[in-house]
Amino acid sequence: MKFKVIIPIILILFCICLITIFVFFRESPGIPKAIIIDNLYLDELSPSGKNIPFVQETRKLLEGFGVEIEYVGVKDVTLEVYQNLAKYNLVILRVHSGILVEGDEKIVCFFSSEELSGGKIRDYSDWFEKKYLANAILELPDGTKKSFIGVKPDFIRNCLNGEFQDSIIIAMGCNSSINDSMAKAFVNDRKALVYIGWTHDVTVNHTDSTTLGLLKSFFKNNETIKEAINGAPVDSRTGAKLTYYPDDETTGNLRPKKIIEQLLEKKFSFISDPIDAFSWVLLITLSASNSFDSCYRRFFRKF
Repeated sequence: MKFKVIIPIILILFCICLITIFVFFRESPGIPKAIIIDNLYLDELSPSGKNIPFVQETRKLLEGFGVEIEYVGVKDVTLEVYQNLAKYNLVILRVHSGILVEGDEKIVCFFSSEELSGGKIRDYSDWFEKKYLANAILELPDGTKKSFIGVKPDFIRNCLNGEFQDSIIIAMGCNSSINDSMAKAFVNDRKALVYIGWTHDVTVNHTDSTTLGLLKSFFKNNETIKEAINGAPVDSRTGAKLTYYPDDETTGNLRPKKIIEQLLEKKFSFISDPIDAFSWVLLITLSASNSFDSCYRRFFRKF
């Protein structure tokens, strides 16, 4: 009698395990994800927030193509957020950035929203000692200067969790592509497909409108990286223009819309719909049940 009780329990557990496996394989692959990191209001002047037009229109556009959107606001742009960028297929960095001079070298540096203090230096002492982080100074409207923890290319190179897969990086801040220092960390070391940024200082209104226009060129007009970048307007006040890295034919011919479509196709590549999943589970469970029953009968025939 004990075997008659155990067998149904085993079958139930077997069925639950199968359903879990099928759901995992059905939902986890290829879900396109995007993140907007926004700390421009650190200067107490530039508009930020999930309700500003740029964020709302970008969200509407990307969600219309099946992309999951995460927004990180000015108070929450921590080093941990930067560390976890590799899990996103589209990274939009609406953050302050600047040029850090180290000897004869100029490197691009992104601002976090963590204020620089003695406590923070102790908390991140290892990263400061390895020179992955910097003192990023921002001048406020009243002329005072405020220090934040700056993210250097070596932080991206050495501290990110994992590598990018089918990912596009758009750095909206000033001088984000004044040279390839930050771009190489994302692309050469962390395997992003492309890094897009500005060659000089850029005004907030221009970077918002041009980045949104760039996304529309990608996803509405199905333009290549090269076509969309070449069509992006120069900032009339600063002369800043968008550029991309690596500037080669393969990268220039990438179509972001196609990349997202391929990721969406992978999402349903294992099982087409829940009915198929149920059919497979039912079929395997019935087969398993018959096998258990057969083994059960053979076992008791010997006694």
